[in-house]
Amino acid sequence: MPNEKLGQSPNFSEKVVHLRYCRVVAASETMVLRFDGVDYTLSFVDARFVPQKGFTVIRASEGLISPDFLLWLSLYIGEDAIDPFQEVDTRFVNTRGDFRIDQKSLQRFLAAAERAKRRRWPRWKRELFDNALIYFSAAVRSGVNMMPLNLGFFALSLECLGNVRYGKRDKHFTFGDQHFLGSLTARLAKLKTDPVKKPGVRAFEKRLKADVQLLMNLRNAFYGHSLLHLQKDRSRVVTELRTWAMRYGYERKLANVTFKSDNLKNGIVQKAFALYKLGLRLNRLFLFFSLGLSRNVPFATHDFHILADHRNDEESEFRGIRWKFNFSQVPEKPGAINMQFEITAPEGSVPPKES
Repeated sequence: MPNEKLGQSPNFSEKVVHLRYCRVVAASETMVLRFDGVDYTLSFVDARFVPQKGFTVIRASEGLISPDFLLWLSLYIGEDAIDPFQEVDTRFVNTRGDFRIDQKSLQRFLAAAERAKRRRWPRWKRELFDNALIYFSAAVRSGVNMMPLNLGFFALSLECLGNVRYGKRDKHFTFGDQHFLGSLTARLAKLKTDPVKKPGVRAFEKRLKADVQLLMNLRNAFYGHSLLHLQKDRSRVVTELRTWAMRYGYERKLANVTFKSDNLKNGIVQKAFALYKLGLRLNRLFLFFSLGLSRNVPFATHDFHILADHRNDEESEFRGIRWKFNFSQVPEKPGAINMQFEITAPEGSVPPKES
Protein backbone atom coordinates (compact mmCIF):
# COMPACT_ATOMS: atom_id res chain seq x y z
CA MET A 1 0.00 0.00 0.00
CA PRO A 2 1.20 3.53 -0.65
CA ASN A 3 2.48 5.38 2.38
CA GLU A 4 -0.07 8.19 2.66
CA LYS A 5 2.10 10.28 4.94
CA LEU A 6 5.06 10.22 2.59
CA GLY A 7 3.05 9.96 -0.59
CA GLN A 8 5.08 7.03 -1.88
CA SER A 9 5.27 3.26 -1.63
CA PRO A 10 7.88 1.66 0.65
CA ASN A 11 10.79 0.04 -1.15
CA PHE A 12 10.90 -3.60 -0.07
CA SER A 13 13.75 -4.31 -2.49
CA GLU A 14 16.16 -2.25 -0.41
CA LYS A 15 17.32 -2.36 3.20
CA VAL A 16 19.73 -0.17 5.14
CA VAL A 17 21.87 -2.01 7.69
CA HIS A 18 23.29 0.11 10.50
CA LEU A 19 26.40 -1.33 12.16
CA ARG A 20 26.76 -1.14 15.94
CA TYR A 21 30.01 -2.90 16.86
CA CYS A 22 32.36 -2.72 13.88
CA ARG A 23 33.33 -0.58 10.92
CA VAL A 24 33.04 -2.15 7.48
CA VAL A 25 35.93 -1.80 5.04
CA ALA A 26 35.41 -2.67 1.37
CA ALA A 27 37.64 -2.32 -1.68
CA SER A 28 34.91 -0.64 -3.72
CA GLU A 29 31.76 1.40 -3.11
CA THR A 30 29.49 -1.40 -4.33
CA MET A 31 29.60 -5.18 -4.41
CA VAL A 32 27.40 -7.55 -6.43
CA LEU A 33 26.49 -10.93 -4.94
CA ARG A 34 24.29 -13.80 -6.00
CA PHE A 35 22.20 -15.88 -3.61
CA ASP A 36 19.49 -18.41 -4.39
CA GLY A 37 19.28 -17.29 -8.02
CA VAL A 38 18.90 -13.57 -7.22
CA ASP A 39 21.47 -10.79 -7.59
CA TYR A 40 21.99 -8.35 -4.72
CA THR A 41 24.13 -5.24 -4.51
CA LEU A 42 25.79 -4.11 -1.31
CA SER A 43 26.36 -0.35 -1.37
CA PHE A 44 28.76 1.10 1.18
CA VAL A 45 28.06 4.73 0.33
CA ASP A 46 24.69 6.22 1.28
CA ALA A 47 23.51 9.49 2.81
CA ARG A 48 21.59 7.53 5.44
CA PHE A 49 24.74 6.40 7.27
CA VAL A 50 28.28 7.55 7.91
CA PRO A 51 30.88 5.78 5.70
CA GLN A 52 32.07 2.47 7.20
CA LYS A 53 29.16 2.41 9.68
CA GLY A 54 26.52 0.82 7.53
CA PHE A 55 25.62 -0.52 4.10
CA THR A 56 22.58 -0.85 1.87
CA VAL A 57 21.28 -4.15 0.51
CA ILE A 58 19.57 -3.77 -2.86
CA ARG A 59 17.79 -6.55 -4.71
CA ALA A 60 18.39 -6.32 -8.46
CA SER A 61 14.91 -7.49 -9.46
CA GLU A 62 11.57 -6.52 -7.96
CA GLY A 63 10.52 -8.41 -4.88
CA LEU A 64 11.37 -8.85 -1.23
CA ILE A 65 14.90 -9.25 -0.01
CA SER A 66 15.37 -12.84 1.13
CA PRO A 67 15.40 -13.12 4.94
CA ASP A 68 17.81 -16.03 4.53
CA PHE A 69 20.21 -13.77 2.63
CA LEU A 70 20.09 -11.24 5.49
CA LEU A 71 20.56 -14.02 8.04
CA TRP A 72 23.69 -15.31 6.31
CA LEU A 73 25.01 -11.76 6.01
CA SER A 74 24.53 -11.43 9.77
CA LEU A 75 26.64 -14.51 10.33
CA TYR A 76 29.36 -13.50 7.87
CA ILE A 77 29.84 -10.02 9.35
CA GLY A 78 28.80 -10.74 12.92
CA GLU A 79 26.25 -7.91 12.95
CA ASP A 80 22.46 -7.97 12.88
CA ALA A 81 21.22 -7.36 9.32
CA ILE A 82 17.63 -8.55 9.83
CA ASP A 83 15.98 -6.17 12.31
CA PRO A 84 13.48 -4.07 10.29
CA PHE A 85 13.45 -1.33 12.92
CA GLN A 86 17.14 -0.56 13.22
CA GLU A 87 18.28 2.91 14.25
CA VAL A 88 21.57 4.71 13.91
CA ASP A 89 23.70 3.77 16.91
CA THR A 90 27.44 4.20 16.36
CA ARG A 91 28.41 4.61 20.01
CA PHE A 92 30.33 1.35 20.06
CA VAL A 93 31.53 0.72 16.48
CA ASN A 94 35.06 0.64 17.89
CA THR A 95 34.26 -2.56 19.84
CA ARG A 96 35.33 -4.99 17.11
CA GLY A 97 37.39 -2.60 15.00
CA ASP A 98 37.49 -2.86 11.20
CA PHE A 99 35.81 -5.73 9.37
CA ARG A 100 37.03 -6.18 5.80
CA ILE A 101 34.51 -7.49 3.29
CA ASP A 102 35.96 -9.32 0.32
CA GLN A 103 33.54 -10.03 -2.54
CA LYS A 104 35.07 -13.39 -3.50
CA SER A 105 35.21 -14.59 0.09
CA LEU A 106 31.61 -13.55 0.78
CA GLN A 107 30.38 -15.17 -2.45
CA ARG A 108 32.12 -18.45 -1.51
CA PHE A 109 30.45 -18.24 1.89
CA LEU A 110 27.01 -17.72 0.31
CA ALA A 111 27.62 -20.67 -2.02
CA ALA A 112 28.42 -22.83 1.02
CA ALA A 113 25.20 -21.61 2.67
CA GLU A 114 23.21 -22.65 -0.39
CA ARG A 115 24.83 -26.08 -0.37
CA ALA A 116 23.91 -26.45 3.31
CA LYS A 117 20.31 -25.62 2.45
CA ARG A 118 20.23 -28.45 -0.12
CA ARG A 119 21.56 -31.11 2.23
CA ARG A 120 19.29 -34.14 2.38
CA TRP A 121 18.82 -34.19 6.11
CA PRO A 122 15.87 -35.53 8.09
CA ARG A 123 13.51 -32.84 9.31
CA TRP A 124 14.67 -32.92 12.94
CA LYS A 125 18.30 -32.40 11.92
CA ARG A 126 17.38 -29.55 9.59
CA GLU A 127 15.44 -27.88 12.41
CA LEU A 128 18.42 -28.20 14.75
CA PHE A 129 20.69 -26.54 12.22
CA ASP A 130 18.16 -23.78 11.55
CA ASN A 131 17.79 -23.25 15.29
CA ALA A 132 21.55 -22.80 15.61
CA LEU A 133 21.30 -19.90 13.15
CA ILE A 134 18.22 -18.46 14.87
CA TYR A 135 19.86 -18.51 18.31
CA PHE A 136 22.93 -16.81 16.83
CA SER A 137 20.72 -14.17 15.22
CA ALA A 138 18.91 -13.58 18.52
CA ALA A 139 22.25 -13.07 20.27
CA VAL A 140 23.59 -10.51 17.79
CA ARG A 141 20.28 -8.65 17.61
CA SER A 142 20.09 -8.26 21.40
CA GLY A 143 23.76 -7.27 21.42
CA VAL A 144 25.69 -5.97 24.41
CA ASN A 145 22.51 -4.47 25.91
CA MET A 146 21.46 -7.95 27.02
CA MET A 147 24.84 -9.04 28.35
CA PRO A 148 25.54 -11.41 29.97
CA LEU A 149 22.14 -13.05 29.41
CA ASN A 150 22.55 -13.38 25.66
CA LEU A 151 25.65 -15.52 26.14
CA GLY A 152 22.99 -18.19 26.60
CA PHE A 153 21.90 -17.73 22.98
CA PHE A 154 25.45 -18.30 21.76
CA ALA A 155 25.64 -21.40 23.95
CA LEU A 156 22.31 -22.75 22.68
CA SER A 157 23.50 -22.30 19.10
CA LEU A 158 26.66 -24.30 19.84
CA GLU A 159 24.59 -26.97 21.61
CA CYS A 160 22.48 -27.38 18.47
CA LEU A 161 25.60 -27.72 16.34
CA GLY A 162 26.89 -30.46 18.63
CA ASN A 163 23.73 -32.49 18.10
CA VAL A 164 23.75 -31.84 14.36
CA ARG A 165 27.26 -33.23 14.28
CA TYR A 166 26.21 -36.32 16.26
CA GLY A 167 23.49 -36.93 13.68
CA LYS A 168 21.31 -39.38 15.65
CA ARG A 169 18.14 -39.07 17.71
CA ASP A 170 19.02 -41.61 20.40
CA LYS A 171 20.87 -39.08 22.55
CA HIS A 172 20.93 -35.33 23.18
CA PHE A 173 24.15 -33.53 24.06
CA THR A 174 23.96 -30.40 26.18
CA PHE A 175 26.27 -27.43 25.77
CA GLY A 176 28.22 -28.70 28.77
CA ASP A 177 29.02 -31.91 26.87
CA GLN A 178 30.80 -29.73 24.28
CA HIS A 179 30.17 -32.24 21.52
CA PHE A 180 30.52 -29.47 18.93
CA LEU A 181 34.26 -29.40 19.67
CA GLY A 182 34.57 -32.48 17.50
CA SER A 183 34.44 -30.25 14.44
CA LEU A 184 37.43 -28.31 15.78
CA THR A 185 39.41 -31.51 16.30
CA ALA A 186 38.60 -32.63 12.77
CA ARG A 187 39.62 -29.30 11.25
CA LEU A 188 42.93 -29.17 13.09
CA ALA A 189 43.93 -32.82 12.61
CA LYS A 190 45.75 -32.29 9.32
CA LEU A 191 47.55 -29.17 10.57
CA LYS A 192 48.87 -31.09 13.56
CA THR A 193 50.70 -33.47 11.25
CA ASP A 194 53.00 -30.60 10.21
CA PRO A 195 55.79 -30.42 12.83
CA VAL A 196 56.35 -26.73 12.10
CA LYS A 197 52.69 -25.74 12.56
CA LYS A 198 51.85 -28.20 15.33
CA PRO A 199 52.95 -26.05 18.34
CA GLY A 200 50.96 -23.05 17.15
CA VAL A 201 47.92 -25.16 16.33
CA ARG A 202 47.96 -26.82 19.75
CA ALA A 203 48.28 -23.44 21.47
CA PHE A 204 45.31 -22.12 19.48
CA GLU A 205 43.25 -25.21 20.32
CA LYS A 206 44.06 -24.91 24.01
CA ARG A 207 43.09 -21.23 24.08
CA LEU A 208 39.86 -21.89 22.21
CA LYS A 209 38.82 -24.70 24.55
CA ALA A 210 39.55 -22.46 27.55
CA ASP A 211 37.28 -19.80 26.01
CA VAL A 212 34.53 -22.40 25.58
CA GLN A 213 34.89 -23.41 29.24
CA LEU A 214 34.55 -19.76 30.32
CA LEU A 215 31.47 -19.31 28.14
CA MET A 216 29.92 -22.40 29.72
CA ASN A 217 30.52 -21.19 33.28
CA LEU A 218 29.20 -17.70 32.51
CA ARG A 219 26.13 -19.25 30.91
CA ASN A 220 25.60 -21.40 33.98
CA ALA A 221 25.99 -18.42 36.29
CA PHE A 222 23.57 -16.09 34.52
CA TYR A 223 21.34 -18.13 32.23
CA GLY A 224 19.03 -20.42 34.15
CA HIS A 225 21.41 -21.98 36.68
CA SER A 226 22.20 -18.83 38.71
CA LEU A 227 25.01 -20.44 40.67
CA LEU A 228 26.82 -17.28 41.75
CA HIS A 229 25.41 -17.62 45.27
CA LEU A 230 27.52 -20.76 45.70
CA GLN A 231 31.04 -19.81 46.78
CA LYS A 232 32.67 -22.70 44.93
CA ASP A 233 31.07 -21.75 41.61
CA ARG A 234 31.66 -18.05 42.20
CA SER A 235 35.37 -18.66 42.83
CA ARG A 236 35.62 -20.80 39.70
CA VAL A 237 34.13 -18.02 37.55
CA VAL A 238 36.48 -15.43 39.09
CA THR A 239 39.52 -17.63 38.44
CA GLU A 240 38.54 -18.31 34.85
CA LEU A 241 37.79 -14.64 34.14
CA ARG A 242 41.20 -13.62 35.48
CA THR A 243 42.90 -16.32 33.42
CA TRP A 244 40.95 -15.23 30.34
CA ALA A 245 42.01 -11.60 30.85
CA MET A 246 45.68 -12.60 31.13
CA ARG A 247 45.30 -14.88 28.11
CA TYR A 248 44.41 -11.82 26.06
CA GLY A 249 47.00 -9.38 27.32
CA TYR A 250 46.20 -8.27 30.87
CA GLU A 251 48.86 -8.36 33.56
CA ARG A 252 48.00 -10.49 36.56
CA LYS A 253 47.61 -7.50 38.87
CA LEU A 254 45.13 -5.79 36.53
CA ALA A 255 43.19 -9.02 36.05
CA ASN A 256 42.92 -9.50 39.82
CA VAL A 257 41.69 -5.94 40.29
CA THR A 258 39.14 -6.25 37.49
CA PHE A 259 37.49 -9.46 38.70
CA LYS A 260 36.87 -9.85 42.45
CA SER A 261 34.64 -12.34 44.20
CA ASP A 262 32.85 -9.64 46.21
CA ASN A 263 32.26 -7.45 43.14
CA LEU A 264 32.00 -10.02 40.38
CA LYS A 265 28.91 -8.74 38.61
CA ASN A 266 30.36 -5.25 38.25
CA GLY A 267 33.54 -6.69 36.77
CA ILE A 268 31.50 -8.61 34.20
CA VAL A 269 29.47 -5.50 33.36
CA GLN A 270 32.67 -3.51 32.85
CA LYS A 271 33.98 -6.15 30.43
CA ALA A 272 30.61 -6.83 28.79
CA PHE A 273 31.85 -5.81 25.35
CA ALA A 274 34.88 -8.07 25.48
CA LEU A 275 32.83 -11.01 26.79
CA TYR A 276 30.26 -10.41 24.07
CA LYS A 277 33.06 -10.72 21.52
CA LEU A 278 34.06 -14.00 23.18
CA GLY A 279 30.64 -15.55 22.56
CA LEU A 280 30.36 -13.99 19.11
CA ARG A 281 33.66 -15.29 17.74
CA LEU A 282 33.15 -18.80 19.15
CA ASN A 283 29.65 -19.09 17.70
CA ARG A 284 30.69 -17.69 14.30
CA LEU A 285 33.73 -19.98 14.11
CA PHE A 286 31.76 -23.18 14.68
CA LEU A 287 28.95 -22.11 12.36
CA PHE A 288 31.58 -21.61 9.66
CA PHE A 289 32.91 -25.08 10.46
CA SER A 290 29.39 -26.47 10.02
CA LEU A 291 29.40 -25.09 6.46
CA GLY A 292 32.68 -26.82 5.71
CA LEU A 293 34.64 -23.56 5.91
CA SER A 294 37.72 -23.44 8.10
CA ARG A 295 40.26 -21.40 6.14
CA ASN A 296 40.21 -17.62 6.12
CA VAL A 297 37.26 -17.25 8.49
CA PRO A 298 36.79 -13.44 8.54
CA PHE A 299 37.18 -11.62 11.84
CA ALA A 300 37.34 -7.93 12.66
CA THR A 301 40.67 -6.47 13.74
CA HIS A 302 39.75 -6.44 17.45
CA ASP A 303 37.56 -9.54 17.74
CA PHE A 304 40.31 -11.25 19.76
CA HIS A 305 41.15 -8.18 21.86
CA ILE A 306 39.70 -7.16 25.21
CA LEU A 307 40.07 -3.47 24.42
CA ALA A 308 38.27 -1.71 21.58
CA ASP A 309 39.74 0.08 18.57
CA HIS A 310 39.50 3.63 19.96
CA ARG A 311 40.26 6.47 17.57
CA ASN A 312 40.62 10.17 18.22
CA ASP A 313 37.92 12.47 16.89
CA GLU A 314 35.67 9.62 15.72
CA GLU A 315 32.11 10.88 15.84
CA SER A 316 29.43 8.78 17.50
CA GLU A 317 25.69 9.14 17.12
CA PHE A 318 22.64 7.84 18.95
CA ARG A 319 19.08 9.12 18.60
CA GLY A 320 20.11 12.36 17.00
CA ILE A 321 22.86 13.16 19.50
CA ARG A 322 26.44 13.28 18.21
CA TRP A 323 29.72 13.54 20.10
CA LYS A 324 33.43 12.81 19.83
CA PHE A 325 35.95 11.10 22.10
CA ASN A 326 39.57 12.22 22.32
CA PHE A 327 42.08 9.83 23.85
CA SER A 328 45.53 10.70 25.14
CA GLN A 329 48.21 8.87 27.08
CA VAL A 330 48.58 9.44 30.81
CA PRO A 331 51.38 8.35 33.19
CA GLU A 332 51.23 4.69 34.08
CA LYS A 333 49.46 3.74 37.29
CA PRO A 334 49.27 0.26 38.82
CA GLY A 335 46.07 -1.46 37.82
CA ALA A 336 44.99 1.32 35.44
CA ILE A 337 44.57 1.50 31.69
CA ASN A 338 46.69 4.32 30.32
CA MET A 339 43.98 6.23 28.56
CA GLN A 340 41.76 9.22 29.24
CA PHE A 341 39.11 10.89 27.16
CA GLU A 342 37.06 14.04 26.88
CA ILE A 343 33.74 14.51 25.15
CA THR A 344 33.12 17.31 22.71
CA ALA A 345 29.82 17.79 20.93
CA PRO A 346 29.45 19.08 17.39
CA GLU A 347 27.53 22.33 17.15
CA GLY A 348 23.82 21.78 17.67
CA SER A 349 24.11 18.56 19.61
CA VAL A 350 24.42 17.69 23.30
CA PRO A 351 26.99 15.24 24.74
CA PRO A 352 25.74 12.43 26.96
CA LYS A 353 25.69 13.09 30.68
CA GLU A 354 28.35 11.49 32.80
CA SER A 355 27.08 8.68 34.96
